Amino acid sequence: MFYEQLYIELGRLFYSIAVIDGKVHSTERESLQKLIQNTWKPLEGSIDRYGTDQANLIDFAFEYEEAESTERNGLDSFLEFYDENKSRFTPTLVGNILQTAETIANAYRGKNNSESKIIDRLIIALSS
Repeated sequence: MFYEQLYIELGRLFYSIAVIDGKVHSTERESLQKLIQNTWKPLEGSIDRYGTDQANLIDFAFEYEEAESTERNGLDSFLEFYDENKSRFTPTLVGNILQTAETIANAYRGKNNSESKIIDRLIIALSS
C-alpha cells in the first residue's frame, strides 16, 4: 500500500515540476518514462492484481494530472505524504526522487527559476 500511494504522489510531484513553465514538453515526458523503466521499476517488486509493476502508477498519475489540468499542488501533496511516512523513505528512495526531479527539470532547456524553487523545497524537506 505504501508504494502504491508513493507512486501516485510522485506522479503528481513530477507533473508539477514538468508543468511549472506552463507546458509539459515531450523531452520531460521522455525523461520520466526512461527513469520509470530504469530507476523506479527495479526499486522494488510490487505489482497490481493484473501483474503490472506498480511503478507505472507514476506515469498514470502524471497523465491524470495532465488530462484533468488539476490545480492541485503536487509538491505540497507529496510533502504531506512524506511527513506522514518519513520513516519509510530510505536514502535510495530519496536519491531516486531527487534524481528524477532534477532530470525532468533539466530535460527542456535546462532548469528554470521556478523549477529550481520546487527542487530546493524538495531537497530541504527530504534532508530534514
